[in-house]
Amino acid sequence: MAEPRRPRTRPRFIPPILWMIALGGPIVLTTLMLSPAIDAAAGKASRRLLPVTVGASPSVPVPGGSPTEPPPVSPTLPPAPPRAWAPEPSPTIASTPTPYPFFQEPLPPADGSPRALRVPILMYHYISNPPSGADRFRLDLSVRPSMFEAHLQYLRQAGYETVSLSDLILHLTQGRPLPPQPIVLTFDDGYRDAYEEAFPGLRRYGFQGTFFVLTGRADAGDPRYLSWEQIRQMSEAEMDIQLHGREHIPLSGRDEAFLFYHIIGGKQSIEAHTGRPVRFFAYPSSDYDKNLIRFLEGYQFWGAVTTAYGADERLENRFTWPRIRIRGTDDVEKLAWKLSLLKDPSAP
Repeated sequence: MAEPRRPRTRPRFIPPILWMIALGGPIVLTTLMLSPAIDAAAGKASRRLLPVTVGASPSVPVPGGSPTEPPPVSPTLPPAPPRAWAPEPSPTIASTPTPYPFFQEPLPPADGSPRALRVPILMYHYISNPPSGADRFRLDLSVRPSMFEAHLQYLRQAGYETVSLSDLILHLTQGRPLPPQPIVLTFDDGYRDAYEEAFPGLRRYGFQGTFFVLTGRADAGDPRYLSWEQIRQMSEAEMDIQLHGREHIPLSGRDEAFLFYHIIGGKQSIEAHTGRPVRFFAYPSSDYDKNLIRFLEGYQFWGAVTTAYGADERLENRFTWPRIRIRGTDDVEKLAWKLSLLKDPSAP
């Protein structure tokens, strides 16, 4: 009897999706293993294709280098400052701040004739009535508007004529003539009353003022301080706008990156808004050291002023020029007495 045949079984149907999964697994695994190498090769190729000069920043001007015509002042500012009003500790800055154009004018060449001056440089702060409950510091720094008007009237009657700090430098280096009784009127910190009280008073008497401003306060729109629009208007009216720093913080013992940010950054801001060079610096709280002086000289500032008492302007000490502090209690008689001491330094 013949052996019965087994019934022929039909092959099991495997859906196409299962074949794709079965075959795709090794492919995916291989791709994952090779992806780092692929990325590295792609990065290498892209670096070869991209030109390295695209978007390059201009180089930082080298202090002491040969003077060149500066490019137009850019209003773009460096990154936002560290937390305001925090003098300590000095922030750690990873790299040199991005440079932007700013005026660098070498000191006018000296003609070889040694000169010295005893021009009074008066130092004002607030020109306003102190608020109720003001502490002794605020009272000491506040000259009432009525008293300031009396000061200006006395100076005009006594024959004083205002000059700028640049005028003193030009006289010391090149013998540029000065009026018979020159005087410099400076105002520190850039308070709002400099625009509301000092500025109109100076214009009434035909005087020029030198205003050392804090640019960080203008950037922040602090209502207690000058705005950029007010600073621009004062500059266009021939007021001399100079630098007190970004913030009122000590600057001695700082590294170059910190000084570049707070000093050159502030200088750029003023020059961008006024179109005029910043040549002089007033040390916040009269705090300075040899490193700070070297920095200012290296970036071709012409000089700086302190809060030390006196009137002794020479080229040799142009980064430590003294001034005459005007206090809230100084009436016209006291102002006249302080000015008389400069004519006779031996007087008590």
